[in-house]
Amino acid sequence: MQILDVEQIRAWDEFTIKNEPISSIDLMERAANACLRHIIKNIPLDAEFAIFCGKGNNGGDGLALARQLLVRGFKVNVYVINHSDKESEGFKINLQRLKELKPEAVQTVNNETEIKLIKLGRQGIFIDCLLGTGVNKPLDGLLATVVNFINTSGNFVTSIDIPSGLYGDRENQKEDIIVKSSTTLTFQLPKLSFLFAQNSVYVPHFEILDIGLSGDFLATQNSPYYFVSKNDIQPLLKYREKFSHKGKYGHALLIAGSYGKIGAAVLAAKACLRSGAGLLTVHTANCGVNILQTSIPEAMVSADKNEKIISEIPKLDNYNAVAFGPGVGTEEETAAILKQLFSFCSQALVIDADGLNNLSKNKTLLAFLPPSTILTPHVKEFDQLTKNHDSDFERLKSAKEFSLKYKCFVILKSAFTQIVMPDGNIFFNSTGNAGLAKGGSGDTLTGIILGLLARGYNRPQAALIGVYVHGLAADMCLKKINIESLLASDVIDKLPKAFEKLYE
Repeated sequence: MQILDVEQIRAWDEFTIKNEPISSIDLMERAANACLRHIIKNIPLDAEFAIFCGKGNNGGDGLALARQLLVRGFKVNVYVINHSDKESEGFKINLQRLKELKPEAVQTVNNETEIKLIKLGRQGIFIDCLLGTGVNKPLDGLLATVVNFINTSGNFVTSIDIPSGLYGDRENQKEDIIVKSSTTLTFQLPKLSFLFAQNSVYVPHFEILDIGLSGDFLATQNSPYYFVSKNDIQPLLKYREKFSHKGKYGHALLIAGSYGKIGAAVLAAKACLRSGAGLLTVHTANCGVNILQTSIPEAMVSADKNEKIISEIPKLDNYNAVAFGPGVGTEEETAAILKQLFSFCSQALVIDADGLNNLSKNKTLLAFLPPSTILTPHVKEFDQLTKNHDSDFERLKSAKEFSLKYKCFVILKSAFTQIVMPDGNIFFNSTGNAGLAKGGSGDTLTGIILGLLARGYNRPQAALIGVYVHGLAADMCLKKINIESLLASDVIDKLPKAFEKLYE
């Protein structure tokens, strides 16, 4: 799905109102009802709420939600923050409806003293409806005081659509005052700002609620940003033919492993074969031959002449896809073969881990990087490859420029891994969890992408499917394995189930 900017989202609302058609106030009611359904499903029946409303449409959403909660018997107190003389029409109508239902539930907050009088037990839920995506400057005055009160309360905080004070599609300053939500219920699509680590303190978790905005509108919009879901991945999948053989599904070459790091080669190799490659050869340091042949008998092994490191590459003619890097180390002899690999590799190529570290140490080799190479750095590896970045927004901009300059794919690994395409499009992955923050996860991803490339997927498809299924397998592991205990090998073991789910 596309990720739209704030102006496009506003236009989407207007388009829906005009073309469904539906009135603005009824669309607001629909949004509040979507929030209500989610809240009721996830809170105890005796929960009580303090809803903080600004005077715009986000405040109108909060007032409509308050009325719906009251009708269902919940204890609700609404605090209208008198921060402006301006009131949206939706706010006015919903305030009147709420007062007609239960006037004593509504209090107007005019100053800091009145904020301090607000009392709610620690088990109570704060709902933030102060400001929506229309915010265009840092919060100050009464709004800032309210936000600080919410943030220091210790209560569970649900923000509606976006945490108040957070910009939807651009970077805040470090000193900006922003609601630190516990969860955010956002409408229709995630906001770009939700997907960066620097904003995780404000949006540690979000849920996307469908409020029925017009699907026809999206077909008219252009955006370089996408949020990848199962519906995006399923149409890309290829089915294995009944009358086929191993040669039809490609021969992958994995150059991986050195003394003390053969495990990286094992993980990548297993993930490769679990991802559909017909054949796999692992070229590794001589010391790793017995380990590989014992731990993954389905793979063939090519032994380097060097006992402990990789110092050569085999002939590439017979392979459909190549990956270089997991566990290879950064010895001079290993780094030296990168230029040779770049010169002779016409196949789909993946560079990861120590491959990236070697490239960072000799950046002149970037000039020889084969077009459409897939690089899979985490944040630190990307900064070493380019420069230090002060923010995730800046890093993403840099990744886009890097991808365009070298005509390569950059898979920037994070909670919402970013697949940066050389055509300028950027895809944020929606699967995965913090259990992947552990050694071996990157090796596994490299193996998956290599297997998909050998299998016959093109580079954009292999990148998108590989990142998605890697995260999906990790998510499926959590049904039986605690997030702290998740291992890369657990993820590999779950790949069959993950692919099965995608093929449903």
